[in-house]
Amino acid sequence: MTEWTRQRRIGKIRDSASVVVTKYTIPAETAREIRKAGPIYGSQGRALQVATEVLIRMNRPPEVEPFGHVTAPGFVRVSMRLHQRTFDLIRKLAELEYNDDPGQVICACVKVLKMKRLRL
Repeated sequence: MTEWTRQRRIGKIRDSASVVVTKYTIPAETAREIRKAGPIYGSQGRALQVATEVLIRMNRPPEVEPFGHVTAPGFVRVSMRLHQRTFDLIRKLAELEYNDDPGQVICACVKVLKMKRLRL
């Protein structure tokens, strides 16, 4: 009788072949903004998925200042569960636009999420 109340998950072990668990080094402020955007989009991974999809469609992606020292006190390591496509897009954007640094792509994603009007 209680079987119908169980929420549907990705699987019994709540993982899938299309889900990648990865860690990024990003500024603490960026991590706070992603955490705030999580409930709006359903999860932090979904918020990044939306932002990367918008980011690849933009003619001029937002500028992000390069990180000097990644081990500085203002940086944190964040673990995220992302779909394979989102993970691949972050890597590709890092190679093409953001000096091979996925952390800068995450910062650009936060800027996209905070924009009031998108100019694609």
